[in-house]
Amino acid sequence: MSDARERPAPIFHALIALTLAAPLPFGAYPEWAWASLAAACGALLIGWGASVLTRRRPFTPPPPFLLWSAAALGLALLWGLLQTGGFTPEGWHHPMWRDASAALGTPYWGAVSLDPVAGRDSVLRMASYAGAFWLAFQYGRSARRASYALRALAAGSACYALYGLGVVFLGAERILWFDKTHYADAVTGTFVNPNSFAAYCGLGLLCAVTVLLRRFRNGAGPRMDFSERWRFLLVSFMPRNALWVAACMVLASALLLSFSRGAAAATALALLGLVWMLARKRGLTPRQLVRRAIAPLLAGGLLLLLAGDVPERRLWEIGPDFAKRTEIYALTLNAIGEKPLLGTGLGTFGAVYRSERTEAIRPGVLMAHNDYLELALELGVPAAALLVSAILVLAIGCTRGVRLRRRNFEFPAAGAAACVLMGAHSLVDFSLQMPAVATAFALVLGVAVAQAQSTRRSDRRLSCGPR
Repeated sequence: MSDARERPAPIFHALIALTLAAPLPFGAYPEWAWASLAAACGALLIGWGASVLTRRRPFTPPPPFLLWSAAALGLALLWGLLQTGGFTPEGWHHPMWRDASAALGTPYWGAVSLDPVAGRDSVLRMASYAGAFWLAFQYGRSARRASYALRALAAGSACYALYGLGVVFLGAERILWFDKTHYADAVTGTFVNPNSFAAYCGLGLLCAVTVLLRRFRNGAGPRMDFSERWRFLLVSFMPRNALWVAACMVLASALLLSFSRGAAAATALALLGLVWMLARKRGLTPRQLVRRAIAPLLAGGLLLLLAGDVPERRLWEIGPDFAKRTEIYALTLNAIGEKPLLGTGLGTFGAVYRSERTEAIRPGVLMAHNDYLELALELGVPAAALLVSAILVLAIGCTRGVRLRRRNFEFPAAGAAACVLMGAHSLVDFSLQMPAVATAFALVLGVAVAQAQSTRRSDRRLSCGPR
């Protein structure tokens, strides 16, 4: 689709604005915040559907791998809803319903889920993320809009990172106008949890680096040798893109000063994956790749040196935290073994933890700090595998798109790298349970999947539909 033929897309811009506003109310974690986010996504989906039905907006047909992903996600969410109903066989129900009925002397009512309300809320949140992804996919077929989405998310996350750095360096110890009760010395932006904010910064850093790499490829001549590229980088490229370089520095600083080891490692892994995919696309040898990676590595080392010894010391203090999380993982695995197929219901980890833990295990834990284990506990192993495979299929589709596309292959590469970032961080934390992070991830992945399609094949299908 030619950019010159594009029509205004207010729904797309509303989606961008909604994604950028989501982190403001504590990462959209409060109930009123995520409920408003879900309602807004629903309204945008209705608007998009009306525009397609009235032939004001073309419909972008999904590629086959997206259909497989949608089927897996749909089945997992359908099971999440079935867990909350009382019409399932009584033998499937959680035993606590039977105990509660006997203790209270009331007629029996039960469900697979230990907390049906939490289960329905979780399904609604996931459905809203899927809605944001679908809108990004529909409007992200345009390379101009896909670029705008990445630039907007990079710039918006840099603003939140700059705010978080300012709060820490000024010693304000506040989140907006509320007192900061936890993590006073860590950069958390408008989030309460520094690990989730670090993952958000990592996603923004990934977008900013993609923007810079795309601009460098478009500006540097294909026949430049190594010395000419360095001269172009220092003399022409860096001054013209100083704001984007500064955004990368701000985001990297906030990421380091959040003291989140998992997010820092996951972001580094994602950036390495991004650079590797783009280098292989250009046919670079490993030796050439190492030579081109010298400057980013030196910049990262300089940034860590300027940050002082506190981030370095905190990043390597893993002993006590690892021991605590090992206890949580062991309890979660034990609980999974009790109901491996049916699960205990979405959003019920906190209730299960309270019922299963012993005096030797610390109280007050609401998350498993491993989304895979938590999903296996709540949905059951089969449905959890379906949910994870839905994202894995999209990541594979993006990776394939990098190989197939001759132009704009940076977008699917960013989508695959974002899956690496969030997938790796989900091994040690719960950032995708933060609505602001999940919505931003859905936006990046949506435009990446849209750009992973073959241009000629997609344009041929679009030409058959009305404008």
